[in-house]
Amino acid sequence: MTRVADEPCIVLHTRPYRESSLIVSLLSLRHGRVDLVARGVRGSRRGRALQPFVLLRAGWSGRSSLGTLTVFETETQHWFKGNVLASAFYLAELTVRLVGEREPQPRLFAGLKWSLENIEFDLELVLRSFEKLLLEELGYGLDFSLDTDGKPLDDQMLYRLTLDRGFSRGGGDFSGRLLKRIGQEDFSERSVRQLAKRVLREALSHHLGPKPLVSRRLLVNRA
Repeated sequence: MTRVADEPCIVLHTRPYRESSLIVSLLSLRHGRVDLVARGVRGSRRGRALQPFVLLRAGWSGRSSLGTLTVFETETQHWFKGNVLASAFYLAELTVRLVGEREPQPRLFAGLKWSLENIEFDLELVLRSFEKLLLEELGYGLDFSLDTDGKPLDDQMLYRLTLDRGFSRGGGDFSGRLLKRIGQEDFSERSVRQLAKRVLREALSHHLGPKPLVSRRLLVNRA
């Protein structure tokens, strides 16, 4: 039987389970994404603490992939509104959809924690940074320094993206200079942010498949 104690976790999603329980999806520091049953908490004060974006210390046990949440203590709770709330749901939904269960993702955990702490201050920076990090941690990261021939990206050249190969010269409209800025995570220019949104969303859509993201419907300005 698996037993975990005092594990830092971020709540990604909750849904009702049977008459009085919840299934809670968490991203944990050392155990990756886990789904756990929180028994008898639905409608209670304890259950209301299991809201998305809460950082908590949790313990669980179980023999199957669906374990039982045995203890939890809230450390940080974020209260978002409007597009910030929709964008936080977007980050959580990406994580639930793309991250496999029980695969340790300490860098992604740190990235999501940082994102939730900073999303109210610079929404676009947080979204682009997390999208880039998620692709890298899943093994789908794009090389923003070299083209498909192994040559350094040229500031003066335009490139096209082939998702399974990378950036190729000719036939595209992606500026080499801006692509290099994305690789350096220098999103100070609006044009860099706009291109990063196009490139990273295209790459994510390829891996998400045809099922639309529910959180995208909540965004007003499509950040």
